[in-house]
Amino acid sequence: MSENTEDRKALAAIDGEPLNEQIAYYRKPFMVLWAAIQEASSELAEDYGLSQDMAQLWVAERMRQVSDSLVDRLAEKAVAHGSSKSNVARAAGASPANAERRFPRLKNDGARTQERLLIDDVLDTLE
Repeated sequence: MSENTEDRKALAAIDGEPLNEQIAYYRKPFMVLWAAIQEASSELAEDYGLSQDMAQLWVAERMRQVSDSLVDRLAEKAVAHGSSKSNVARAAGASPANAERRFPRLKNDGARTQERLLIDDVLDTLE
């Protein structure tokens, strides 16, 4: 059985699990992210006098944008390492038939010659 077939079956099994069991796999990373958003928003509120609610919203939206960019990069990486575009779409909760619509950069098989993603800029600040 090919790795793509095994991945497809595993993704189907995960989708068949109750939501609370699925959430258990990303509960801890979410809790870390939520704590980080609260900490960063406190600094933002202090530095700019922004209300805590608006500061949290601002930080969370930027995190969403960076996370979306990271998902795009991981999709490219998975395809570059042999995963099917259909399985990449499944893993992202999209229809396999819409893989290239969900991840337009996959039209060029993940060619990294395209424009930089937001995640690139964020990672550059860590170096």
